[in-house]
Amino acid sequence: MKSQKVYLGFTVVGSREKLELVKTIAMMLEQRGHRILTKHLLSDHVRIEEGMKSPEYVFERDMKWIKECDVFIAEVSGSSFGIGFESGFLLGESKKKVYLLYDAALKNDISKMATGNSLKKCTVLGYNSISEVREFIEKHF
Repeated sequence: MKSQKVYLGFTVVGSREKLELVKTIAMMLEQRGHRILTKHLLSDHVRIEEGMKSPEYVFERDMKWIKECDVFIAEVSGSSFGIGFESGFLLGESKKKVYLLYDAALKNDISKMATGNSLKKCTVLGYNSISEVREFIEKHF
């Protein structure tokens, strides 16, 4: 499979309890030759680091990456408005593939706009284990 530029979405201000899983996803994608545009989201201090930037700067930077990426993957278990905006923008304004992953045990706490998405260019995975995420990455990337 050809190398892709990946916009890996993960919340900055919502629950970051899935950070280690997202770091693992990034590592798996990079091992498969893909480039993560949003590696800064993997920082343990991203909220402080992003807090030093203006909202306009973050918006313009992220929109540039959204337009540049080949694919969008987001872990949405602790999602926030940003992830909803990013995925909605791509689903409405592009032909790019969108992948939404969430912890199946948290399904009732996640927007049904994410878990119930049936658009053809969107793939949703409710996972129960890291091995299911690993199989998903191997199958799609």
